[in-house]
Amino acid sequence: MAGGRRCPGGRSSTRLQVGSSNSNNNNSGSVPSGNSNSNNAGCYNNVDDKRNHNNMNEQINVGRTLAPKHIPVPSVPFDGQIHFEALSLATSLVVAALQLLNLYKTIWWLPHSYNDYSMNFYLMDPYLLIFIITMAARQLVHAIICKSMDSVIPQKWLPFAQRVMRILLFTVVMGILLWCLYHMNQRHSTIKIFYLCYPSVSFYFLMFGFSIRPFFDISSPPLYVKEDRKTKFLLDKPLHNCSLNATAIRAEVASLQLDFNKRLKKALFASSGSAYLCGVAPVIFIPQHLHYDFGWVAQHVIFIWLGRLGTHLCQSYPVRYCDVLHRAALHLGKWSKFDSKNVHIPIQSWNDGILWPHGSVVRHNKELYRSEGLCTAAEPGNPTHHRFHAMFGNPSLFQFSLFVLELTIVVAQFMILFRAREWYRTLSMCLLLMTNYCTLYRLFRDYLVSYKLYHTEQIIQEKAQITMANNAQ
Repeated sequence: MAGGRRCPGGRSSTRLQVGSSNSNNNNSGSVPSGNSNSNNAGCYNNVDDKRNHNNMNEQINVGRTLAPKHIPVPSVPFDGQIHFEALSLATSLVVAALQLLNLYKTIWWLPHSYNDYSMNFYLMDPYLLIFIITMAARQLVHAIICKSMDSVIPQKWLPFAQRVMRILLFTVVMGILLWCLYHMNQRHSTIKIFYLCYPSVSFYFLMFGFSIRPFFDISSPPLYVKEDRKTKFLLDKPLHNCSLNATAIRAEVASLQLDFNKRLKKALFASSGSAYLCGVAPVIFIPQHLHYDFGWVAQHVIFIWLGRLGTHLCQSYPVRYCDVLHRAALHLGKWSKFDSKNVHIPIQSWNDGILWPHGSVVRHNKELYRSEGLCTAAEPGNPTHHRFHAMFGNPSLFQFSLFVLELTIVVAQFMILFRAREWYRTLSMCLLLMTNYCTLYRLFRDYLVSYKLYHTEQIIQEKAQITMANNAQ
């Protein structure tokens, strides 16, 4: 009877031992049947518990296999809000001064010249200069005030205080601008005032509505500050959540796409506003008898817009932010169309609640698709999901495209500089090159970090896919 008290792992051996125990009990009659039934019930319960535990371990192992392995991103230096706004203000003032130089230059070096200065300052409208400086400096003033309020006002009162501060600052800025427009209207025609205000105001309301906040922090997306030991680095929001729920993954990708589009919209508006304010506004208010080179002035406006666009894109999409989108793209995966003539391949109907493993073949909208990557939560044939994975499946390509854009600008400016003969053109192009060097360096650094990081990650992912394929076989 000692063998009847053990609980083997297999069902067949259990049944065999239970049968022998019952036959012995019937023959001897010395062992009560209740004890035998309780022992058998305990054996079956232990077997079921082991099976449930094994199934749970299998599900956990499958989930771990499907989850992509993320590589930690190194701490890449990132410009703070005040630092970036200070550089933006300096750049805006420099490019505006260069445009004024292109318009009001003189030939003061000639021996019989009546000009004592390099520019005809008396032809410039001082109220236009105040207008440009006020519009260019509003974001830096707002950033400094917000930084001061963060260190003084308690956290629970901070949102309300910032809202009140923006209203007061908006009132002051609009008062200065209206004062400038009033005096400019006394000197110039109303149509020039219309050309100055209408494009910017209409474009702003078209993109942001009646919100005051984008008027001050258009070029500075919200940031979280995280301390790692004694080193501070900035981490952009939103954050990535490693999930194995297909619906949650698609929802996260949708929110990241919305945030990416908002940053792109802000970068386009900020660069276009700088180009119009610093490049086009001085041209609107030039005297009618003044002669200038229209082609050179228009070229200067284009370089202002491209240079500021590259700077704002570099600020809006740093390495850590692109890594957040990359991690979501790995969980999202992608589908490729599959033309199968092999009837032995198992094909399933696509289900939006399933996280499909690598190599799965599904049917959706009368088309066949094969999953690529460790896991796939995307909808087959969805162009939005396909573009998201194509762009951020390897973020180094996105960083490389920004670097190529900035490098093209710098190379074009170098070619124009070599062909320049006039002194003001040489000075103008040299200063424009200096404003683009910092952005070019940052984009090249971000590309090198991204390339090395995601090249290593790609090798790890390929090894994981090979392991999954071998296990499936």
